[in-house]
Amino acid sequence: MKILIVKTSALGDIIQAFPVLQYLRESYPHAQIDWVVEQGFSPLVEAHPSLNRVIKIDTKKWRRGFWKKEVVAEFKHLRQQLRQTHYDLLFDLQANLKSGLINVLVSSSKKVGFGTKTVHEWPNMFFTNQRIDPPPGKNIRDDYLYLAQHIIGNFETKIQGIQLKINEIEQSKINEILSVPSWAKGPKIMVCIGSNWPNKQLGKATLLSFLKLIANHLDSRFLFVWGTDEEKQVVEKLVDHFPQNGYVLEKMNLAVLQNVMAGTDLVIAMDSLPLHLAATTHTPTYSVFGASSANKFKPVGDIHEAYQGQCPYGKTFVKRCPILRTCATGACIKNIEVEKLYRHFVQWWESLKSPT
Repeated sequence: MKILIVKTSALGDIIQAFPVLQYLRESYPHAQIDWVVEQGFSPLVEAHPSLNRVIKIDTKKWRRGFWKKEVVAEFKHLRQQLRQTHYDLLFDLQANLKSGLINVLVSSSKKVGFGTKTVHEWPNMFFTNQRIDPPPGKNIRDDYLYLAQHIIGNFETKIQGIQLKINEIEQSKINEILSVPSWAKGPKIMVCIGSNWPNKQLGKATLLSFLKLIANHLDSRFLFVWGTDEEKQVVEKLVDHFPQNGYVLEKMNLAVLQNVMAGTDLVIAMDSLPLHLAATTHTPTYSVFGASSANKFKPVGDIHEAYQGQCPYGKTFVKRCPILRTCATGACIKNIEVEKLYRHFVQWWESLKSPT
């Protein structure tokens, strides 16, 4: 069995599609499974232990004009790579015109994609021959997974956590971070404050108050992570409030970060890349949502919980608020009452830790 997954971007979406890869590997342990991805995101995909080959594309070149020599050369090279193998199955999880153009280059008699109700860009359907609409109201990971389950027919496979590949030097660094003697006392909690959009981020004062309440209740240790210089400045101010039990991690690649997450007791995050990365491990997550739907995007499973902020302007949505990028206040997440958030967290945490 030879299978190709087409999921080119973005990082968070790629991670949310990892359960498909795990499902396919469980269903076909000896299959050749390849993945087409944007060159800039390829290190993450290459770190997945279940893949045979990663095929990289660079659509920045495509956007310069299909008639240009460099783009023609890029397409010829991509076609050569894809034509090396005749695939029994192609799963197009990107569902847009770009992925449709990739599908054209692939030799496969069965090209599976989303149907009329769920496809991201309708021209994509010209480039698939089996189109499936997942049931409405499901998590995005379940939407991706449903395509493979519907074709293969096995809906019972349990999706387990994974360990992304790292080298020995990186593993030694992780061991050093997680083995500080003073950190053995309380739960180790990774705190991921950021998100691509400000209206997905909890207010700084609310976040600080929330963490102080947790620290008092659990005697916890916090590992703060950051992605941008602005986030680094924020976490450096936050850690000042936890001089004995706070630590700012240095910037690291996603495979290393995922392995650190696997060694913690809890990850607290917004609707963001780190949240979805944490969901690939066995570590519980607690996330805060506002302008996006926790029902759609939070990690799946009993060890994952989310708090959904409410819009004071009456906006409703299935996936994301239509004014996510333009709302001047971000009140759905910025105005969350810290006491309500904390009570929700404690109730979940205690139920998670209580014997069944």
